[in-house]
Amino acid sequence: MLAAVLALLVVATATPAPVVVQDPRITESSGLAASPTRPDLVWTVNDSGSEAVVYGVSRRTGRTVSTLRLTGTDARDMEAMAATRTADGTGLLWVGDVGDNRARRASVVLRLVPEPSRTSASATPVSLRVRYPDGPHDVETLIWTPDRRLLLVSKDLFAGVVYEVPPDAVAAALAGRSTLEPVLAQPIAGVAMSLVTDGAALPDGRIILRGYSGATVYAAPPARGTAGTTLAVLQQVVLPAQPQGETLTVVDGGEAVLVGSEGVRQPLQTVELPAARPSSSAPATTAPATPSSTPTDAAPRALNPPPDPRRPLVVLAGIGLALLVGGGLALRRRR
Repeated sequence: MLAAVLALLVVATATPAPVVVQDPRITESSGLAASPTRPDLVWTVNDSGSEAVVYGVSRRTGRTVSTLRLTGTDARDMEAMAATRTADGTGLLWVGDVGDNRARRASVVLRLVPEPSRTSASATPVSLRVRYPDGPHDVETLIWTPDRRLLLVSKDLFAGVVYEVPPDAVAAALAGRSTLEPVLAQPIAGVAMSLVTDGAALPDGRIILRGYSGATVYAAPPARGTAGTTLAVLQQVVLPAQPQGETLTVVDGGEAVLVGSEGVRQPLQTVELPAARPSSSAPATTAPATPSSTPTDAAPRALNPPPDPRRPLVVLAGIGLALLVGGGLALRRRR
């Protein structure tokens, strides 16, 4: 049993030297996507309060080599990115204006633009507006899967939910048609991971999600699932320490991920991934992804990297509640 648990913990190291982002305009990098056409390029966006600009950063030098301004749109909180390409090889960038720290947005918007080939360009994006069936959520993860699905993962305190954007709306966006009336994203699985800040799909369909301190590789999301389905944990990946690690994208054909942090002149660090184990095809379980359930990855979670920075607040609250209850019991005994 212990050997099986330890097998899930995979310590990956950032082998190549990190590349520092040079552009002083990139202050709060919150979405990251590897270029679908150029292996030496990644795209990133700043989050809330920023201009609607996408920055193309060289993986070799850290310098901005291309900028794309999204015209005719107001950016509220751009927190996520994904990328793909058409049958003829044209690169496409998805920009997720999906952040909602206070859970107040009735709907969020995904924007699709062609990858620019020039150093400076502008484009009016195709818009796809989305809402969730159970009310607003803060989301920082947008995933394009190998089977051409568009997924969103909520950033919740105890466990996240994987939502799928309706395929017909995705197809309309790829055909150049905007969807301005919000469509309903469907929950297809849960993940027993708190505060998911980014994620991406691996070439074989597995997905990797990160938090502020570590990452987890999960089984491929089911084609048809429910919120009560919990994705099986396959591997844990230790990430380098970062001030506020919020970005991740798959690079080098799925052999590594590139991770970054908010802040000026932060490094982009390459973390090699272990080869997929034979159990990578393990199906999702049906245990509900709620704090009261016993998810299939309960034991491995004890071996996760150091907890997210916000978790001590929850611990302190629990200690304070315990002291109040204990003091009340003591007073009752004296009476």
